[in-house]
Amino acid sequence: MIQKSLFFALMTMLFLTAWAPASADSKRVLILQSYHAEYPWVRDVNQGIREALEEERFMEGENLTLTTFYMDTKRHTDAAWKQKKAREALTLIDTLSPGVVIASDDNAQRHVVSHLTDTPWPVVFTGVNAEPTGYGFVDSLTAPGHNVTGCLERERFKGSIRLLKRVVPGASRIAVISDDGPTSRPILNRIKAQADAADVTITGIMAATTFDEWQRFVLEMQTQADALVVITYHVVKNNIGEEVAPEDVLRWTLENNRLPEVGFWKWAVEDGLLLSEAISGFQQGYHAGTLAAFILEGQAPGEFAVTTPRRGERCINLARAKSLGIAIPADLQTFTTLFTDQRVLK
Repeated sequence: MIQKSLFFALMTMLFLTAWAPASADSKRVLILQSYHAEYPWVRDVNQGIREALEEERFMEGENLTLTTFYMDTKRHTDAAWKQKKAREALTLIDTLSPGVVIASDDNAQRHVVSHLTDTPWPVVFTGVNAEPTGYGFVDSLTAPGHNVTGCLERERFKGSIRLLKRVVPGASRIAVISDDGPTSRPILNRIKAQADAADVTITGIMAATTFDEWQRFVLEMQTQADALVVITYHVVKNNIGEEVAPEDVLRWTLENNRLPEVGFWKWAVEDGLLLSEAISGFQQGYHAGTLAAFILEGQAPGEFAVTTPRRGERCINLARAKSLGIAIPADLQTFTTLFTDQRVLK
């Protein structure tokens, strides 16, 4: 009887150990995403964060509790929605009291992180297109101060133009089209500043508010440019103020544009644009996750300069190249992410 009792006691102890929740000293990290869970960029950022934390031996369910909050501001762009989600996020932070908040993309910074300056919660931002000093939570890029640091999202414009010139050697005139959202506006300004260094001339540039503006610009540029640079197409409205689905904007563009396209994100080339030396969401997340791990281990956010991940990802859509009658050199297809169909045209 004694041996049987010991056996059952041992088995009970092993069962409870196997099913025990994360330890009391488990670190808490909140991932604050500006957009929705299904967005390809968000998936890549989340994967990068998780892999970086695991690399630094923070394992979810063991010594790490990971919570993700999606503000969903790509599909809901009105001010009231953003304010509502910001209040929910701030309430969650106050309740959860995370060891680090990882905040991705500009809407999270503008509506949430700007309220967290000098609070007890360390913040690591990622995917930021605007200048973070403008948000008021860092003093400078080299010496952030306060409780916030992070990494910038910067389009790889010159690298993408170099790739374009490999594919279309005579390309020297570009037209640039984007929606008028917060992600695109600073990119437009940086492209204008970098055009001379990239050895291209901008023959037209448009931040389109309406779909009519978008369509007119693309059609006008067919005879005025050698390539079309497409930034973001997610905040475009029809004539009665309703948002046009981004896949519809891109579908129309692919069906009516005959210029080779340059994008800045992997998902845009997967959707159907011709090529990009793409910003990597994974690298953005990995960089932020690594910083978060160091902070969880006791370092202060202000000790880390704000930087930009150096690695991009060369992407080419072979289906789009075929539809445009462009031959992709064989050597360019090595160490390149290749897509063989156009997702929005399926």
